[in-house]
Amino acid sequence: MTNTEIMTLSKGKYASQRMEFLENHAPKLLTDLENDGYLEEHIANIQETVSGYVERAAEHYKHTDEYLNASPDEAAGLLNMTVLIAESDAYRMWIADQPEDEDEEDEDY
Repeated sequence: MTNTEIMTLSKGKYASQRMEFLENHAPKLLTDLENDGYLEEHIANIQETVSGYVERAAEHYKHTDEYLNASPDEAAGLLNMTVLIAESDAYRMWIADQPEDEDEEDEDY
């Protein structure tokens, strides 16, 4: 990933959510990432991973019978619900993820 890509991705919705989580729930991890020079890359990776996950979930849903047989209004609502569920799952898996103990921090991040 180039520096420009990292800077762009680090400004996204999911990157912002990760930063907020780190600030409020994992300040030591945040400090470690900053000190090691990996913070921008870390949150850019979160942005890229989560946005890809949400996009794939939405695209997959667009090929289901439920979506294809729904009226346009229903289909839009169903797709929005699919995105919300994917974002909720992604929040638990990536945005609110943190090492279990201090020894794991250095290995995982």
